Amino acid sequence: MVATRLISVLMPAFNCVDYVQEAIHSILKQSYGHFELLILDDGSTDQTLAKIEEISDIRITIYKHEKNLGYPAAMNALFTAATGAFILIQDADDISDPHRIEKLVHTLDQNPDIDLAGSHLIKFYPNGKELKIISDLNINNLNYSLANYTRPGITFGTLLMRKHVTKIPFRDLKFVTRAQDIDWLFRVSEQYRFMNCDEYLYYYRQHNESMSNAIKREGIFNYFFWEYICFISQCRREKGIDLLSPAYEKQLRDFLNALIETKKNVEPNFLERHLAYRAKRNGQLKEALTFAWQIIINNPLKRAGYQCLYKVLFFNFR
Repeated sequence: MVATRLISVLMPAFNCVDYVQEAIHSILKQSYGHFELLILDDGSTDQTLAKIEEISDIRITIYKHEKNLGYPAAMNALFTAATGAFILIQDADDISDPHRIEKLVHTLDQNPDIDLAGSHLIKFYPNGKELKIISDLNINNLNYSLANYTRPGITFGTLLMRKHVTKIPFRDLKFVTRAQDIDWLFRVSEQYRFMNCDEYLYYYRQHNESMSNAIKREGIFNYFFWEYICFISQCRREKGIDLLSPAYEKQLRDFLNALIETKKNVEPNFLERHLAYRAKRNGQLKEALTFAWQIIINNPLKRAGYQCLYKVLFFNFR
């Protein structure tokens, strides 16, 4: 493919010192060479910025926030800075196939009525294992899923989009600090159409993240991120209400607190179970066993803790 149109590759980066150079090189080695790589260091407290600055290439432009402002602010700043006809997403700890840009540009060229194109991806783990994740290839299913509040069969990190899509900004979700990308996909789906390319073009890194840090950083509200995002989307679409405006903060908090109380009534140890399974998924067996054991201590005569322990020991979570 002749590289005629400029592609803006957007890479927000925060505390990813061990991975950022590999992510950058996966873009610099693309078969489609006419791109700008815009990297924003969002107030990293490690040597991420220094690692970025070690790589010299005229296609790279580096931005930085003195303090960490969060993913929505980083993405919005990169959206504003981008000048290309197409916008490619590249997380700073993931890797792109060398033909990723070329194949996604071809996909959008062949489908002028489509605004965003993703792909299949390969999730890879510190122990060397890989898991292929197949994205939905049915365009109607893909676009109807968001309209019906079901999980979208597309991954934000795999996307190439037309420049006009970036007029829709990321939003701060207030009480939930994850899945801002899914909220953005819901908003975009109200105006634009998605599809996926039938290729494995993106490598998603699964970290062995410390669970003690994750607990401090991730509030209990994050457990209900899906219900929360759907609630916000439903009120926006059906009632014309933007629940993320300051006037509705109490309503949002009340909604999340009600979800917690309902969940506690059904399953008192749901948080420990959630953390146990997440720890096992991230390869932290010792911490997973600690959470499972806590359930047993809390309710030694009930099956929940023993079931959790059994799954932690013998199930392979993905």
